[in-house]
Amino acid sequence: MPYIINFSKPLTIINREQNINDCCIGGDIVLTQLHPCLQERYDDYQTNQEDWGWFAWFKRSGINFAVDVYTNDEAAGSFQIYLTSRKRQFLFGSKIQDAPELETLRALVVTGLQIWQVDQLKVLHVNATYQPD
Repeated sequence: MPYIINFSKPLTIINREQNINDCCIGGDIVLTQLHPCLQERYDDYQTNQEDWGWFAWFKRSGINFAVDVYTNDEAAGSFQIYLTSRKRQFLFGSKIQDAPELETLRALVVTGLQIWQVDQLKVLHVNATYQPD
């Protein structure tokens, strides 16, 4: 099932105007740090900004993955990442499903954040509605 990763990392934001909302500020910087380890392992890697934050979406072995980055408090450098795996269902789109490959993604993201030397790193395993297990 999904994971929520909380951490803090003070950032210097140069161009706030490029962000749709406050919850987007700095999310692009977070994804830039994670980009090398994700793009080298996964297919169809794409990243962009939405009104709720920044995302990186990609695939591997028929599974769709998402790394969604939300800025909780830009002044404090507080961020939240949601890691999700989805599998396609015949005629019904895709559904959040637990996949062993999500453990690999969690390990990659956590390692990337540790290398970046973030503070207050916490990983929470949640259910399909993002509530604690």
